[in-house]
Amino acid sequence: MGRADVYVQPEAADPVLSQATVLALARRHVPATAAVTAVDESGGEARAYLVDDDVVVKTQRPHRLRPRTSLAKEAYLLDTLGSRLGAQIPRLFGYDKVDTAQGVVEYLCMSRMRGLPARVAAISDRARPVLLTGLGRLLRTLHATRADDDVVPRDADAAALRRRLEFGFGDLADALSERPNAWTAPVPADEVARRALAALPDTLTPPVVLHSNPGPTHVFVDPDTGQLTGLIDFGDAYASHPALDLHRWPSPGDRVMIRDGYIDGGPVGADFDRMWTIAMIVTDMAVIAAGSPYAQQAAVDLTGRLDDL
Repeated sequence: MGRADVYVQPEAADPVLSQATVLALARRHVPATAAVTAVDESGGEARAYLVDDDVVVKTQRPHRLRPRTSLAKEAYLLDTLGSRLGAQIPRLFGYDKVDTAQGVVEYLCMSRMRGLPARVAAISDRARPVLLTGLGRLLRTLHATRADDDVVPRDADAAALRRRLEFGFGDLADALSERPNAWTAPVPADEVARRALAALPDTLTPPVVLHSNPGPTHVFVDPDTGQLTGLIDFGDAYASHPALDLHRWPSPGDRVMIRDGYIDGGPVGADFDRMWTIAMIVTDMAVIAAGSPYAQQAAVDLTGRLDDL
């Protein structure tokens, strides 16, 4: 969570809705729904009620409400992106805030994505490049979609982008202070942050709509083939430089394959490579700070990326 990113009502109650309440919400949009089959709280800020085999009712968890997270924004984007991305994103059935027997509930009703999250699926070495270049192409299509500035917040200029990254590096410094032995790169972490921020462009490429975290948790795959089935969870979407959507996987090699798929879609802006390099450095630092199995790879990658700045 970013330093400017706080929960606005941390003491709010967080009740699990009854099956009757969930079904009443679902049936407002999909009348034939029959049963709640599971409750998924892995997203943290939201709770997903799985209904039958193909419907999801997603609710905002009141005590985890953040300014940048919005079910209304997610509903808008699912509706806006549906004509471009089709079955590669959930289909929006409805969004509302309603009074229920358990209080006011804000919710989304949407289709359930086929497959499994990439983080839990077994993806073969042969399937991996196809999956990741496909994700790059999906993100290129997403970034070509125009969205209402009043719904999707944006980094309006280079100063706003700098502030975003300064907050990010600040969070990484905090994480590293809690694990002082985690840092294995030859260049000190504060020097890495200084050099990355100094390399930011003076002007910002026109912002595009970003998913914000198209990583292994939100990318779904067919568990039998490893092929991409789609992308979920647009609640944290914002608009900024496109390179900031291409670095959310812990393996540096995976991130390179996503970029390869992305640039196959045509020319990119003059500052794209520099911003992608900075984004790679951010994720390399995060991977090291987390003590990930990819930490050593990230340290090697980070050293090379600094030379590219």
